[in-house]
Amino acid sequence: MGRNLSKRGNGEGTIFYREKLKKWVGQITLGVNSDGKQIRKTFYGDTRKEVKEKLDLLQREKQTGKDVGNTLSIVDIAEEIRELKYKTNSIKRASYIRIGESIDIMRKLLPYANIPIQNVTRSIINSQSQVLVSYSQSVITKVWQQLQGAFNEARIRNIVEKNPFELKGYLMKPKSNKATKKVDALTIKEQERFINELDKGYDDYTIVFYIAIYTGMRISEILALKREDLDFENKKIYVRKTLSHVDKGRILLEKTTKTYAGMRDVPILNVLYDKLIEYKIDKKKGFLFLKNGSFIHATNFNARFQKLCKNADIRVYKKRSSIKSGRKIKKVYEFDMTKSRVNTHMLRHTFATRCIENGVSPVVLQKILGHKDIQVTLNTYTDVFNEFKEKEIEKIDDFFNK
Repeated sequence: MGRNLSKRGNGEGTIFYREKLKKWVGQITLGVNSDGKQIRKTFYGDTRKEVKEKLDLLQREKQTGKDVGNTLSIVDIAEEIRELKYKTNSIKRASYIRIGESIDIMRKLLPYANIPIQNVTRSIINSQSQVLVSYSQSVITKVWQQLQGAFNEARIRNIVEKNPFELKGYLMKPKSNKATKKVDALTIKEQERFINELDKGYDDYTIVFYIAIYTGMRISEILALKREDLDFENKKIYVRKTLSHVDKGRILLEKTTKTYAGMRDVPILNVLYDKLIEYKIDKKKGFLFLKNGSFIHATNFNARFQKLCKNADIRVYKKRSSIKSGRKIKKVYEFDMTKSRVNTHMLRHTFATRCIENGVSPVVLQKILGHKDIQVTLNTYTDVFNEFKEKEIEKIDDFFNK
């Protein structure tokens, strides 16, 4: 018959193996409907353990009055949360899109994200989530946040009894098989060459790079600046807005920064103050960096930055080729900009690295960079802080050995 029955007692459900399907099957009676007919639920699994977990979960939910008849999936709930947050202005358009990308990964790669959430078990999550290891740790974390958020909402709605993502050690968060990217900042010598190249004064937009390397501001924050955001008297830049790049390359001016902490007052160093005056920024009105009356895409400055680094001979990949000159063959080196290892975000990291090297405390650096909490600053610049700590210990050692 293909049924190896395993009764568990009155009302506790049944587990059996169906040979034809090569699957374990679980069945449980949840109650009766308005017509007096029994409501039975049947589910399948590759192992008896998997089915037993589902059966135990349903039994607990039945006893505690959970909404066992709800068919919402993780993806359904995550989408509802995303839409609600956007409609209530809790998140900006850019965040709305980024969350959507995480949900798309869940929808396409995680089968358990598309079944009723109360049927999702620990073993299913741990086994099926392994596919995420091919993504960066940052992407995995964002997906994990959406999964956790969906379960939390389901618990609030009485659909599930607990949120497995909140139980320490209960789930195994996938670890990316990609190498962790270290903070990439310009060395002091590279910074000097870069500044020397900037000092040649390419165009009116060169000041953007001065602001970036002397404040640690994001390029998207700099490009959103208005004249009134610069306080020359008190030597401060009031960071209140940012540009977002939304669907189809459209640029959107956000009324706030990336996070609440991003709204901050950044000091204008004396060296930057002189450059702002040199470029007559104090004489401008309205938005400082427009092209033909429109905002400039931040990625455009990556190309400008790569060109500056090429001219300063900073980390630009050189490809070797040969040319024939008479009877001789000469080896020549050409710049291959497609393999350049530099980007404008390095300027933010360069500013932060110089701050740490010169003894600026993590708390102060957090405020200047606009990180939402101190942990972000510590995690981002762990290696830099550790290196600085070792140098400081050497100073202490030298002092006591005098």
